[in-house]
Amino acid sequence: MSGSSEVNLKQTLRKIEYPLCAQEALKKIGELLCSRSTNIKSMDLSLDLMAEFVFWESDRRGNKRSHALSPLVELELLQILFEYLNSISNEATRNTLFLNLFSPITANIRLGILSKLVSLAVGIPSANILMCASTWMQQLGNTSASSCKLAEALVFDYIHLSSNPEERLKDLSKIAPQFVANFLTAVAENYFISKKEPKYPPDALLRCITNWVSEDSNLCIAAQQRQGILPPGAIAMEATTPIAGLLRWCVLAPLNHQDQEIYSMLYLALLNSISAIPRSNPPRAINVQHLFGIVSALIIYHKEIRSRDESKMNVFLNDPAMQVALDRFSQAVQIALSVNAIYGHIDELFNSLQSLPFNKLLSIVLNKYKESKAPIIIV
Repeated sequence: MSGSSEVNLKQTLRKIEYPLCAQEALKKIGELLCSRSTNIKSMDLSLDLMAEFVFWESDRRGNKRSHALSPLVELELLQILFEYLNSISNEATRNTLFLNLFSPITANIRLGILSKLVSLAVGIPSANILMCASTWMQQLGNTSASSCKLAEALVFDYIHLSSNPEERLKDLSKIAPQFVANFLTAVAENYFISKKEPKYPPDALLRCITNWVSEDSNLCIAAQQRQGILPPGAIAMEATTPIAGLLRWCVLAPLNHQDQEIYSMLYLALLNSISAIPRSNPPRAINVQHLFGIVSALIIYHKEIRSRDESKMNVFLNDPAMQVALDRFSQAVQIALSVNAIYGHIDELFNSLQSLPFNKLLSIVLNKYKESKAPIIIV
C-alpha cells in the first residue's frame, strides 16, 4: 500500500465514530496480515490501525491518549471484537489476527480487554475464540505471567462472582478441551506457590477442575494432542501439561491443612490421567524440572520440622500429613515412569528424592528405579 493510500485509509476511518471505526479497521487489518504479499510495511500499518482505531491507545499523531475507554465504550468494543473473530471460519486466519491483536509486546497493555473477551467467550460460549485464546497461551507460554493473569481473571469472573460456577462451567472442557488444558496449567501456577503467604484454590474451582479431569482422562494432554493452526512460518510452542502443577496441589495440600476430600478425588483423577497416557508414543507430559518444585517444597517442610525440636524428630517424621504427601508423590512418579511420561534428567530427580524423609512407598520406588538402572551381567 502506498503512502497516499495509507493516509486516505486513516482519514476515512477517522470520519467514523469510535468504536464503530474498529469494525472497518479490523477488516483492513485482516487483509494486511493474511494476504500473500504481507511485508514489514503492511505489518507496521496494521499495528498503527490497532493502536488508533481498535484499542484507542494512540491519537492521529501517534501520541498516547490521556484517558482510557469508558466501561460502556469498552463493552461495545468487546462486542465488535467478539463478533468479528467468531465469524472467521478459517482457523489460521483467526489465530493470526488474535496473536497480532494481543502480541507479546502488547499483551500487558491489552490484557484487560483480552481477559474480558475470553471471559465473554467462556460464557456464550465461543469455541472459535477459545481456540484462539488457547493458541495465544501456548505461544506466550501457558505458565507465563500473562497466561496466569488471564487465568486469574477468569477465576474471578466465574468462581468468585458466579452464583453457580460448577453448572456454568461443566461443559467447557467438552466445548474447548485445548483451552481448558492450557487454562489448568496456568491456574495451577497461581496457588500453593508461597510458604510465607500461601494462597489456596477456592473450593468451587477445585470441584470444577476435579469434575473436568475425572470426566476426561485425556484432558490434561489435550493441548499437546491438538495444537492451534499458526500463520505460515510461525514456530509452534509446546504446551506444558497441567499434571505437575495440579499434582503439586494434591501433594502439598495435607501439609497446608487443606486435605479435604476433594483433593483426594482430584489426585485419583490425575492418576487416571497419567495411566491413560499412550505408552507407544507418549507425549512430553511431565517435565522433571516441574517435579523438582514439589521435591523442594517437601524438603523445606522437612527442614522446618527438624528445626523445631530434634528430640521429637521421630514424632515429626511419622506425621500423617507428611506421609500422605510422600505417598501421593511416590505413587504418581511411579505411574508416570511406567508410561514413560516424565522427560528430562530423571537421574537427578531420583537423587533429590533421597533427601526426603523415610516413606515406605518412596523407598520401594527408589529401589525399583535403582534396579532398572543396574547393569545386566551376562555370564
